[in-house]
Amino acid sequence: MKIAVLIARVLLGLIFVVFGLNFFFQFIPMTPPPMSAKAQAFSGGLWGSGYFFQYMKIIEIVSGLAILFNRYTAFFLLILFPISVNIFLFHLILAPYGVPIGTAVILLNLFLGLAYRKYYSGIFTAVPTL
Repeated sequence: MKIAVLIARVLLGLIFVVFGLNFFFQFIPMTPPPMSAKAQAFSGGLWGSGYFFQYMKIIEIVSGLAILFNRYTAFFLLILFPISVNIFLFHLILAPYGVPIGTAVILLNLFLGLAYRKYYSGIFTAVPTL
């Protein structure tokens, strides 16, 4: 199990670090894939905010590096989970060409979340006491 967790952690960390850095430095040549009108509207709204993608990519890079170096991994998996869900749903609903990468990201995140579940026990306390 330790080997599977290590492989999943490295893969997820690399995905977020590489694609996060590629946003800023464009070292992987990528042609924009065809997108539906809804996908273009969604992306256009995020781009139009003027800050969202830069903010999200910085979070992806920092979180990916932390996961790669196994520092605060359970915390950064929680930080990346909403981003992973959004990647998956965007490709599933709006841009089906990316379903394989979206599925890989969400499955890696869920697998690692299960592997680190003992660190989340305090979060799922119904009635916390002080």
